[in-house]
Amino acid sequence: MLKPRDLGPGASTRTFLEAMSAGRLHLARFVLDALDGAIVDCRAERGRTPLMFAVLLEEPAWRLAFARLLLERGAAVNLRDDAGRSALSLACERGHLEATQLLVQFGADPDAADARGWSPLMYAAWEGRAAVVEWLLRAFRRLGQLRLERADRAGRTALQLAASRGHGPCVRALRAGGALNLPVPEPRAGLEPPPAALPPAPSPCPEANAGQGGAQARKGVRSLRGRPLLRRAATAPDSQSLIGY
Repeated sequence: MLKPRDLGPGASTRTFLEAMSAGRLHLARFVLDALDGAIVDCRAERGRTPLMFAVLLEEPAWRLAFARLLLERGAAVNLRDDAGRSALSLACERGHLEATQLLVQFGADPDAADARGWSPLMYAAWEGRAAVVEWLLRAFRRLGQLRLERADRAGRTALQLAASRGHGPCVRALRAGGALNLPVPEPRAGLEPPPAALPPAPSPCPEANAGQGGAQARKGVRSLRGRPLLRRAATAPDSQSLIGY
C-alpha cells in the first residue's frame, strides 16, 4: 500500500521507477497526479530520467505505455544522462523500434551525439539493429537530419561500426541510404573514453541487475579498445568485404 512517505521529495522518483519495473501503470499515473507531474524529468542513477528507464523496459507493452505516459505528461524527450546519451540513443541501442518511433513522434533528435561522439544511428549499427537503422534512414535521410558521415571521436562512422561487427543487413542499409565507404581511420590514442566513463547496460529500475549490466558493459568496452576497428572475425563475414574495399 502506498504511504505518504512514498511521495516525499527523496522517494517519489524511486516509487515511480519501481511501479514501472513492475508494470503498475495505474500506480505510476497516481504518483504523477499526486505530484502534478513534477518528477517526469527528475534524475536517477547515472543522471537518467524516468523516460530513459521506460524505453529500456523489456516488456514491449509496458515500455510503450510508460514512455507514452511520460511524454504526454511533458517529459523532455532530448535530455541527456551523465554520458550524454538520450532516450532515443538507448532505445536504438536495444533495438526497440516502436519506442524509437514514439520518441521521434515527440521530437527526439536523431543526430544527437553522446560524450564519445556516437549518435543513435551509430548505436543501432554497432548492435546490428537493422530494423531500427532502416527506419531511421527512411524517416530522416531525405530531410537532411541524419548525417551518415558523422564520425565519432576516433573517426569511425556508422557504416564502419556496423562492418566491424559483421552486421551485413545494417551495412547494406547504410550503403543503400548513401553512406560513403570512407577510409578506415588509424587508431588514435586518447580518443576512446576510459572504461569507467562508459555506463553499464541500464536496467528498468536503478537497483535491478546492476552487477549483470556492469559486466556486459565492461565486455562491450573491451571490444572497442585496443583492436583494429575492421577485422576478420572467426564467425563473421570479413568487414572490409562488407563495406566494399
